[in-house]
Amino acid sequence: MKEIFIVEDDDGIRELLEFLLMSNDYAVQTFPTARAFENRQPDKKPDLFLLDIMLPDGNGLDICKQLKDASSTRNIPVVLMSAHAHISSLEGANDFIAKPFDVDDLVVRIERQLA
Repeated sequence: MKEIFIVEDDDGIRELLEFLLMSNDYAVQTFPTARAFENRQPDKKPDLFLLDIMLPDGNGLDICKQLKDASSTRNIPVVLMSAHAHISSLEGANDFIAKPFDVDDLVVRIERQLA
């Protein structure tokens, strides 16, 4: 079973994503803040990172850059999400999903990254 790490500060969106992805047979681990994500078990690696850009204590773009700079995570797909569709730099992300998102489209795009 493929695993997805989600960093999303909005409880409703985080719970929706978790439910949606688990319903599609993915293992999911969620983090409500950048700090919680940074405190995860460092040796545990998912198959994909799904990151909100605007976080209360950090920035998904910075997290993406760190993940893509690290040899242990650089080849893991990163999908960024934001309600601010005018993002000029994706810091090496593999895809960008604008909020609000279509749930079917989100699943298809994640499946594409994991193929």
